[in-house]
Amino acid sequence: MRNTLRRIAFGVLTTGMVATMAMGASTTAASAAVSARTTVAASSHHRLFWPIVRKGDHGPRVVKIEFLLIQHGIHVKVDGRFGRHTERAVKFFQKTHGIFPSGIVASRTWEKLIVTVRKGSFGPAVAAVQFELRFVYGYKFVKVDGKFGQQTLWAVRLFQKRFHIFPDGVVGPRTWNALVVHEH
Repeated sequence: MRNTLRRIAFGVLTTGMVATMAMGASTTAASAAVSARTTVAASSHHRLFWPIVRKGDHGPRVVKIEFLLIQHGIHVKVDGRFGRHTERAVKFFQKTHGIFPSGIVASRTWEKLIVTVRKGSFGPAVAAVQFELRFVYGYKFVKVDGKFGQQTLWAVRLFQKRFHIFPDGVVGPRTWNALVVHEH
């Protein structure tokens, strides 16, 4: 599937560049290539599978949700248990982001909840990534301190290679998705 998407992306890029070059507009070729790349990335983002997490669930996915809620300014206790307080926080988040407030974290909520983090980022979203890398995926050298430094960057790149994601060290939608979906 991933190879098929790469072939499609390369085909779209190549076709767009050849077509615009044939028209004699070299500056348009660069913008066509960027547009083609953006279109493929956007369409693959919407095809990500996100697990459903709801009241009564517990574990690392809930910890991640709690950290991400805090990142968005919603106070919730990080205990890994999806109880009534976490459910209330999720409903509030959903309401403020135009999602039906069901209290259930599914695709639309995950997509609004995740925050892209990279080297130099800091805060609860970084702590969520660090928690996952250390306690779920076994990268014991990662400290859960909310600061995206060199060790976190190294662990993210190792994780991305492990799950066949381009190892750029940026935790965007695909890397977040892999962190959530591949939990043991």
